[in-house]
Amino acid sequence: MTHSICIEQDAIVARLGETDNSLAKESLEIDFEKVDGSYIYRNADPVQFNETLTWLVGFFQKQFGQDNVDVCEEAVKQTQSISRDRDLFEKNVAHGREIKEKTTHEPDLPALFRRKLMDYQKMSVEHMIRVGNAANFSVPGSGKTTIAYAAISRWIEDGTVKKIIVIGPTASFLPWEEEYEGCFGKKPRAKRISGDISSMFDELGQSFDMLLMHFNTAMNRVGNLKKFMEQWDTALIIDESHYFKNPNLRKWGNTAIGIAPHAKRRIVLSGTPMPNNAKDLWTQITFLWPHDFPLGKRENYTGYAQRHGIGKHADMLNALFCRIKKSDLNLPTPEFIREDVPLEPVQKRIYDSIAAKTLKELGEMSMRDQSRLQKFRMAKMIRLLQAASNPGLLTPSSPTLDISEEMFGEAFGVPRSPLLSVDRSVMDEIDHYDKIPSKIVKVTKLAKGLVDRGNKVIIWSTFIHNMSVLKHTLGDLDPIVINGTVPKEGEGIDTRDVLINRFKNDSNMVLIASPASLAESVSLHKNLRGDNVCSNAIYLDRNFNGAQYMQSMDRIHRIGMDEATKIKYHLLVAQDTIDEVIQRRLFEKHKDMLTALNDDMLTTLDMDPVPRRIDGREFERDYQEVVKHLEKIYGV
Repeated sequence: MTHSICIEQDAIVARLGETDNSLAKESLEIDFEKVDGSYIYRNADPVQFNETLTWLVGFFQKQFGQDNVDVCEEAVKQTQSISRDRDLFEKNVAHGREIKEKTTHEPDLPALFRRKLMDYQKMSVEHMIRVGNAANFSVPGSGKTTIAYAAISRWIEDGTVKKIIVIGPTASFLPWEEEYEGCFGKKPRAKRISGDISSMFDELGQSFDMLLMHFNTAMNRVGNLKKFMEQWDTALIIDESHYFKNPNLRKWGNTAIGIAPHAKRRIVLSGTPMPNNAKDLWTQITFLWPHDFPLGKRENYTGYAQRHGIGKHADMLNALFCRIKKSDLNLPTPEFIREDVPLEPVQKRIYDSIAAKTLKELGEMSMRDQSRLQKFRMAKMIRLLQAASNPGLLTPSSPTLDISEEMFGEAFGVPRSPLLSVDRSVMDEIDHYDKIPSKIVKVTKLAKGLVDRGNKVIIWSTFIHNMSVLKHTLGDLDPIVINGTVPKEGEGIDTRDVLINRFKNDSNMVLIASPASLAESVSLHKNLRGDNVCSNAIYLDRNFNGAQYMQSMDRIHRIGMDEATKIKYHLLVAQDTIDEVIQRRLFEKHKDMLTALNDDMLTTLDMDPVPRRIDGREFERDYQEVVKHLEKIYGV
């Protein structure tokens, strides 16, 4: 009897013909179900599927003899690919270890790569070239895009790679396009893949050398991706690879691993590869070598990492990734200028009333449901932030922010308009508040002064309404505003990329933005001409999200800036308000994160720019500091 093994195209299904061998039946029934005379293997995990397929072919050939097993062409190609991958993997892991041990690095780059590498980038480039499928977990602003292009230039020259596909957040597309020109001295033949074009992008290889697409597009076009990479030798890059763990992209990890074997070279890039813990590394590293399980089986690694962190996997990880620390960049030390601002009388009455009432309510609050208690505490803290910034944010009709995403992650879903409990007289003052709040007056004065001296400036605010007020008070400067309401892409409209380009290259001197809208992949320190753009940032209002605050600072404090450039952060603090607590806590968090980012230990690679979960201990500490502040000022 001939025993058949076949794979259906674009489906994780293996079909096997009927067998009367009892040992074969017993083995098949462990992982397969019998349907209409065939054994069907169904599993959403492509890594597990590949492993099972390899075992299956070997088992049948051993049991029945190679001549009695009919393996279809697709299965043959896949098992052969797995075998070749294993030999290459072991050799390249050895290369990774060897490069890490060297003290000097001079990667051999072709003439087509025009940019001069910084000394601290050279090991990363050499590592990526030699390892082939590698990760770079360097800190934001260290030049990960340049590192990737340098490695790709060698592969292009060698004939290994002909096309580039970048999958990442939409905000990353513009930097990839801009950096290409800086690295290769010409504009890229690049195409952003979205909408109707996504159904046919596999046909674009003759016209474009680089395709850029969002994670969601990639998930919906797996067949097109495989087809493109089968036609063209492709370097497949996952940018901001920590998005593997985004709760809204749960299927993305399996999708990425499923398409990985079709790429000639694979790269993952992230400055923050462990948004939650060491478990987050499994998918990113397995994507690089999907047939080889560098960290072992998913379930085994996950269980181990939960108990021990990186532990025994440190040596393998060290061979497969490189990292540039913040301290390696030799950037000029920024200046932090604290601007203490007294509240104008009406705003102070409103704030004091809300703060005193908040202290009383927090003392009386007692809930068994800890989740509800935490939501209540968050809501009260948000109201204090709003009152300290602008009482106009307190009215029910005021456009505000999605608190759950902007400030505290996604875990608890705080409502958009937290409950406001104040006396009727105070509510009347809020309803009729028509003044320009003290902090906005100060920001307006600071911004105009900087512009008068020829400086461009970015103003950070969490609240959309505050941005609208600033746009009015700075109207004569025609400020650009970017927040969550500005589209990421589209034809004939002012998208975020269009507005960023305008700020960097045109005469517009002021950019008003929310940290969440420009959290990643945006450089504001230089433009394509190499001109200095922005070295001053004003923080109108901040919250307790320390990682987001640090990420916002990196927009103007980045690789490539002149050593003589003076970076200044103007931090506005409303006197005798929650701002003082935030200032103190963010200073502590900033110091802790810098310590982590300057550490060589793998266990500290857990700085997420937009946290997906609230750290309960951090929130509790923030909350207790707010209570102490309120008790000091309003306690009996």
